[in-house]
Amino acid sequence: MNNLNSESPKNKRLRFLNRASKNVSTGEALALFAVGTFGLHLITFFILILIYGSYSQLNKKPIPTLVQLETGSAIKVAPLGNRDRTPQVISRFVSDTMTLMMNWSGNLPPSSIEENTKPKPDKGINIGERGLRGNRVTSGAWQASYALSEDFRKEFLKMLASMTPPGVFKGSTQVVLVPLSIQSPIKIEEGKWKVKMIANLTVFDRGNNLGEVIPFNKEIFVRAVEAPESPANIGGLAAVIYQVRASGLEIYAIRDLPQENL
Repeated sequence: MNNLNSESPKNKRLRFLNRASKNVSTGEALALFAVGTFGLHLITFFILILIYGSYSQLNKKPIPTLVQLETGSAIKVAPLGNRDRTPQVISRFVSDTMTLMMNWSGNLPPSSIEENTKPKPDKGINIGERGLRGNRVTSGAWQASYALSEDFRKEFLKMLASMTPPGVFKGSTQVVLVPLSIQSPIKIEEGKWKVKMIANLTVFDRGNNLGEVIPFNKEIFVRAVEAPESPANIGGLAAVIYQVRASGLEIYAIRDLPQENL
């Protein structure tokens, strides 16, 4: 009975060795885990260094400023914010829009080479009730009016119709806008500018070949809008609207320019 309950010195020694062996194995596992973790940190550190080096090289490269179109031609571009426009783009937009809107030749805007040599007469676009005087504008003015904001376009077209001579649609009168000065745009706030234009409207008719000069000095207010994406193979009025709004700008107000001191 004593032999069963008592443990021999040899068995105690074997149990102590087994416990020591287990302790050593656990320590080695922790050490391996620590070494492995350290190794992963080193690998991550070197990867971050490589990424940083790549970004540094990319930052030193000049920003691409040339874009090639599907037609094969290339255009120069500049990085701008969504509501930013260069002064040259704003001035060109104002000049093109006002020239198309205020030049009344009595002929339709040419859409082909043949129409450049043989222009078609412009019967005008009715914007009000038929039969009323002063309810027509030229086709060019109507097309250019899509560069105006919707809340301003209708009222401005009515004003144009009231000041368009009836002889324009009979081929006996022509009105030419002569820009004398288009000043650099002045920024009002983010995405909004005003442009001062000094110009003359010269009216020619069959009885006055010298022309009658009418001052046309205006302050034109412009704002940035989202430029529409023109679908492929589109024509007619839709193509005209996409073209006049391609610069991502619209005119939302026009007022008389106050006279400066002489």
